[in-house]
Amino acid sequence: MKKNRFQQQKEEQKKQNYFDEEEDIDLEDDGLFGKEVLTASKPYEEYFQKFNELYNNHIVKFSAFEEDYQIPLTQPDYESIIQSHFMVYEKNMGLFDFMKSDNKVFDKISASFVFIDNQIRQIEDQFYKFLDKLTIYGELADLHLEEERKLTDGEAEIMICRMLGQFKCIYDIIKKLINYITHLVNQLNLLYNKKDPISKIIKIFNLNFPLDTIGRALQLIYILDNVVEQNDYLQEHWNYCKRMLKIVKPDPTKFNSNAQNVKQLEKIMIRLDKTVLSGSCLQSVLAQNWDQNVHEKTGKEKNANIPAIKNNKEFFNVLNTYLKERYELFDRTLGTAKEMFERDLLLPTFCVYALVRQLYQNDENRDLWKNLWSLQKKVPMVDGHSQVLCYLSKFLMEVTPLSKKSATMDPKDPIANFKNYLQRLSASFQSSLTAQYVAFTTWIVRVDSFSCSQASFNNIDKIDRERAQKYIEERMNQRVILVLQGLTIASQTRNLLQALLLGHFGLEEQSLDMSLSKDVVLAVEMLKAIEYYFEQKYDVFQPALIQNHITKNGQRIIQQVLEKMKANIKSFGTGGAEILGALQILNSILKSTLSPLKLQTMYYLMDFMVAKDIFTNSEKEDFRNILWKLDKLILLPYYVKKVTASTYFYWCRELLPSFFQYIYQNPSQAKRFQFLLNAVSDCSIQLKDCMHLENPDELFDSFRQYVVKEFYAQYLQPLARDIEDYLRIQVHTVLIEKITALNPFKQQVKDLKRLLDIDYVLIFDSIVNLRTEINQILNETFYNINVLNMYDQETYEQMRSLANSKFGLNLINVYLPTQTVDQGNFDVLNVLKNIQQFFTKYTYNLYQQQFVQVTSESKQVYSISIQQIADSIRTHGIGILSTTVNSVYKFLQKKIQMFSQFLFDDLIQSPLVREDRFFREKKDELDGQYPFDRAEALYKEIKKLGTFDDGSNYLDKFRTLITQIGNSLAFVRLLRSAALHVNSKCLEYIPSQYNSTQLESLTREAGFSDATVSTAKELEEIFTQYKSSFSEKIDYINLLLKAFSSINSPENEHLSLFYLIVPTLTLNFIEKMLISKDQIGKKNSTTEVFISDDGFILGIQFFLTLLDQKGQFESLHWRKEIKNKFNLDLKSAKTLATAKPNQSQRATDEINMQKELSLRKLNMQYDEFQMFFYAFNSCKILFLGE
Repeated sequence: MKKNRFQQQKEEQKKQNYFDEEEDIDLEDDGLFGKEVLTASKPYEEYFQKFNELYNNHIVKFSAFEEDYQIPLTQPDYESIIQSHFMVYEKNMGLFDFMKSDNKVFDKISASFVFIDNQIRQIEDQFYKFLDKLTIYGELADLHLEEERKLTDGEAEIMICRMLGQFKCIYDIIKKLINYITHLVNQLNLLYNKKDPISKIIKIFNLNFPLDTIGRALQLIYILDNVVEQNDYLQEHWNYCKRMLKIVKPDPTKFNSNAQNVKQLEKIMIRLDKTVLSGSCLQSVLAQNWDQNVHEKTGKEKNANIPAIKNNKEFFNVLNTYLKERYELFDRTLGTAKEMFERDLLLPTFCVYALVRQLYQNDENRDLWKNLWSLQKKVPMVDGHSQVLCYLSKFLMEVTPLSKKSATMDPKDPIANFKNYLQRLSASFQSSLTAQYVAFTTWIVRVDSFSCSQASFNNIDKIDRERAQKYIEERMNQRVILVLQGLTIASQTRNLLQALLLGHFGLEEQSLDMSLSKDVVLAVEMLKAIEYYFEQKYDVFQPALIQNHITKNGQRIIQQVLEKMKANIKSFGTGGAEILGALQILNSILKSTLSPLKLQTMYYLMDFMVAKDIFTNSEKEDFRNILWKLDKLILLPYYVKKVTASTYFYWCRELLPSFFQYIYQNPSQAKRFQFLLNAVSDCSIQLKDCMHLENPDELFDSFRQYVVKEFYAQYLQPLARDIEDYLRIQVHTVLIEKITALNPFKQQVKDLKRLLDIDYVLIFDSIVNLRTEINQILNETFYNINVLNMYDQETYEQMRSLANSKFGLNLINVYLPTQTVDQGNFDVLNVLKNIQQFFTKYTYNLYQQQFVQVTSESKQVYSISIQQIADSIRTHGIGILSTTVNSVYKFLQKKIQMFSQFLFDDLIQSPLVREDRFFREKKDELDGQYPFDRAEALYKEIKKLGTFDDGSNYLDKFRTLITQIGNSLAFVRLLRSAALHVNSKCLEYIPSQYNSTQLESLTREAGFSDATVSTAKELEEIFTQYKSSFSEKIDYINLLLKAFSSINSPENEHLSLFYLIVPTLTLNFIEKMLISKDQIGKKNSTTEVFISDDGFILGIQFFLTLLDQKGQFESLHWRKEIKNKFNLDLKSAKTLATAKPNQSQRATDEINMQKELSLRKLNMQYDEFQMFFYAFNSCKILFLGE
């Protein structure tokens, strides 16, 4: 529970009323509530015109009936029943059309209270839609991304500015609420004014109805405060917006505005900052001058006959009585089996108490405050809106604090009490839910049983009317019980679930025990199953039919009382006329078609029914139950949606993977999976209503992708793996004797078929067919594995057959054709089988684009070029490219990891750090050239680290590793060139100026059959595919480069000095090349012989590009250093190796021969270096995409 960050502004807000009418700010009324329900009765002469309009509207609506009531597949919710609107025929009916009695004053007073209540109910619907936008504010569409997206500069200001219109609407609604509350308070003050004659009548009644209205209105404002306070993004971005305004204000023209507009915007923002976005708006509202008969400045009364509210003791007694009755109701029902919707009355009651404290500031009523404080032992918080919680202790401490802290508060520490409450709830959640589950299953059985016995209506003896009437009444009562039981079970389950999930969500330091995941899933499934049953079993419940039956019972009670009262009207004394008027209105309402507006009127009139002994105790209780039942039946869609909605699931999305895992681990629960997904989709409307993003659908799409991704990761993919394992074990048990089948008596065997039998699921607006997806995954897996082991094709055929018979999966035949005589004897698949050996035993020639086998003891040397690869592609099809590139990618993953480990070794890293420090310090002295001697010394130092059994050192192994990586990239390049070669052969038969969009249209215009047109369309697609294959975007090398770009992270800082080891690697490479070429032509050579190894050069260029070290390597000027080094060596060899005058001819010949050999060796070394740099520069072309 957070502390209010606006505590310091409360005193200032109490002094200044920010909800007064503006003087110089043009705040237009949006007209959301312009339609008034209170209308005068029309003359009977106009009724024919009303009927004519009604009839015409009926004809228009009837013509579009099928379209209006059709449920699209893209809707996850059941809209056919749950969202139906009742009483459409009385949409424009006014209060005075049915508020008719013999007491006109009573009618006007009643119409006033009911009208305001109806207006506030309309405001509630609109206000909660605005709260949806505020609640979801700040959320970004990054759930489906691997990394959380961060806001760019200025993006927060744009987001909050998109919400200014919503803030303005909320501000206007609050002004309307203040006007309505003010009217109600002053109206009640007048009615309970002892100087007014009517007060003698009204004082015998406790008008709770208008107080309920006031509580609901103030509740909206307090929920707004909690939404603003608990959304850190709102507070942070609003501060950014205010800071932006300060930047714009000095020079508006620079930002394409003017001083007048900026000033007007500033005034609006100041007003919003002090009200809607203050986080303490309720305190500001309560600080209003509620007494319209008292001057706000002078404090004097305008009309002496009307007492000030603070002096009206009768009104104060009514308020206290109301609060005490509510407390007794809460103390009696909260946390018990009787609780249904009483928890929703907590916050309105607290708000009424806050208003009483403001109206009568001299009377704190500490006993009532303590009683309300003690309620948090049962319910410490209530659900405000979505995931926003309202804490009772926080309300009492901040909105209605006592002047002196009470020493007898129980509990004393609300935070500790809240933690203990969550601990108790977690400990008892399973047992409480088990009790609800027993009641739920009983209810389901009764509903199903009741639906199966509907035919018994047709078997009633039509002659025995009394028996038929009794049977029908019994059936109706059973239906009512079923409806109320369903709502009660759902309400209590919802209270348990929300308290558990949102309680832990609000208390960050106390996380949810994941052992309760299965119980949470069960609770969610129960709620959505109840919603589903209310929709699917509508013929069982039939609310309209039950409503008619209950109405007749209520009408019978009212009629009896009305006749009795008319006969003895004088005996009732004071208030008798008002009670008679209430009875007359009730009687007329019960005779008509009921609507929500009439239901509100009946609730209001009940305040007059309980004042005197008009009803007997049994009649009073019966009529209260009738009214309560009618409320649930008339507003059944609303109550069903309220108790089963799970809009808070977006905020508990981290639990979804564990929920999916639980269902997968328990196949018996698979049939209920759709209920869980329906619960997840409840938040879709809230997500689509977001206003802070440029595209409102982005957030919904992101959450949908997140749910689908988790469903695939936690359910589909494990299911595919387990099915694959099952098929392998079953098939190999027959083929291999050592493998034994699973023993279900000793080993746990999962019922995979149950997990598949749900066929398809609906995730938001996406239908996922499980068998189709599993087919896709297994087909891909079997194909990729069979590619490497074609001799296992018979085994996979048996697995395919078993999958069809056991699971109903239709897998494709993974048989692959081998090579043909006319297409050579090389197969790419053979390379994939022995990919490590291939990249080790073959060297690459960059210019010829071919791989040449390293010489061995055999007399033949194999070479692989574009033609051989193209032949293999024609054998297997173009799809072999993706499989091959994927295999190369996995190979590179392992090799790059070894590359990183080598450079991470301290024995390698330390010399590189030393060389880096040396070069940076001596760079100017060395003219920016890395010395050859330093590279040679580093080479010798690494040689001293040790050698392997084959005589190679660590640097040889590192060079070989880079060569293998370069060879793999070269092989990918060769694949692409071969694919282009194959496609170019196919395109020889397509005209160069051919327009691929002509063929289908020409065949259609010529009147060919649909089959011919379809064939032409497919041919166009084939042509388009071949032509698009020449796109430069299909560059596998750069795609691999992007795939490994994540290696450039701070944790891989040890790779930053790779460029410094490249000169030493070139010395090792040149040495190896010279030794290899020297062995060409020699017999019985024990050294591997090759004439080119450009894979090493390609690997060097790849890592310099990947690590973004091209510029750093160029700064070494290594090529220039090599050139200078060999120029000096050549000059030294020519000048130093000269004969002396007195030497013999033999000595002179030896010196000349030695000179010639030295020059020859230096020239060979220099030529190899030149060839290296030529190839190095050529490789740069392959990475121009980066």
